[in-house]
Amino acid sequence: MRAQEKDKAAEALEIARKYGCKHVRITLGSNTQSSYSVRNNKTDRIQQAKSSSLFLQLFIDGRYGSFSTNRTSRKELDSFINKASQATRLLSPDDNRILPDPSLYFTGEGEDLLQYDKNITTLTPSDKKDIAHNCSAEIFGSDPSIISVNSEYGDVEDYIYMIDSQGFEGETIQTSFSLSCESSVKGDGESRPEAWWYENSLFFDELIKERVGTKSLERAKARLNPRKLPSGKYNMVLENTVSSRMIAPIISALNGASIQQNNSFLKDAPGKKVFSSNFNLFDTPHLKKSFGARYFDGEGIATKPLKIIENGVVNTYFINTYYSRKLNMPVTIEGPSIPICRFGSPFTPGADKEKALNDILHECNNGILITGFNGGNSNTSTGDFSFGIEGFYFEKGVPLYPLKEMNITGNFISLWNNFISAGTDPRNTGRWLIPTLAFQNVNFSGI
Repeated sequence: MRAQEKDKAAEALEIARKYGCKHVRITLGSNTQSSYSVRNNKTDRIQQAKSSSLFLQLFIDGRYGSFSTNRTSRKELDSFINKASQATRLLSPDDNRILPDPSLYFTGEGEDLLQYDKNITTLTPSDKKDIAHNCSAEIFGSDPSIISVNSEYGDVEDYIYMIDSQGFEGETIQTSFSLSCESSVKGDGESRPEAWWYENSLFFDELIKERVGTKSLERAKARLNPRKLPSGKYNMVLENTVSSRMIAPIISALNGASIQQNNSFLKDAPGKKVFSSNFNLFDTPHLKKSFGARYFDGEGIATKPLKIIENGVVNTYFINTYYSRKLNMPVTIEGPSIPICRFGSPFTPGADKEKALNDILHECNNGILITGFNGGNSNTSTGDFSFGIEGFYFEKGVPLYPLKEMNITGNFISLWNNFISAGTDPRNTGRWLIPTLAFQNVNFSGI
């Protein structure tokens, strides 16, 4: 797609071989981005940047070194790779550091994943500035309680080209367009509730540009006059803006590094029923017009659909070439591309009925809706967690008032065995498509 980048990567590979590097991986990336920020209806910041880098991975005599540079003239590249190869030879041997089995590579066959919008080259600075200003103008001055309004439009073009000494060649190019707004309002005393909303899309024409400011103000005002709630066990509903927080530790626990370092609460889990029979998590790497769609991972290994967790049974770890050798396990993939969570039987087309946040709230009747997290931590070895939360108490499916000074505590295995519902409403604004989630008997600490 980009002849100049391809020629430069090929040149780097040629130089590496000249200096005795039998096995090499070259990853060349370029990134162009711009952003327009508006604060209280006045332009606050304009940024435009373009960067490029060459990432070099050398495998020499059982030793491994990784290096990067953005100085890529022939003379500078030659000197850089020469020094990199010398430095690699000084490292301790590690026979597990090798390139993948070539039979696992993506071979270049596949339909367009529809991640690039050529309109990114036709948008003018004035277009971008107007979008940011229009977002702010939706609400600025509309309510006497408003303290500040910050809005921002941004776009990114990201290109990656990768080759290695075993013949792998792959490239990706992706655009993204975003619009966000943060509002703060005056509450009682020194209280200054704030909230934000954002939209993100691969394609400019599909970026939602209306009501972003309005939603941020609505969410900020909804947090006025929070109350404390007694400690106890409650139903918990996670809004789709934050629901991935309960998926990420599971993905991390399934990573080869965590397994090899004995730092995973899912060690020895594959083939076992660990979670609720209704918990299903799968990876759909070739889902078109999605942020995480890809045909190969960072090693060039071909991606494929995976049933990560099926009816509560853990099916796979995420194992790259290095940890495959250290653990004596087969290579799978370095990590998920587009994880999707479903309740019930998601692998049957059409099995799920449309279900969004309001449906889940009414299904749970009473409980706590979480819309944000305030710090906290989790233990990757045991799965225990404690998080500060933001949200609302609801009864009969209707949020009644915002909450303050509350934490949730528990264990991820126990939590997912109390999984009671999920929506079909993931936000398509990032790589992970995790919908509204609901759990029962969750420990909340309050007054």
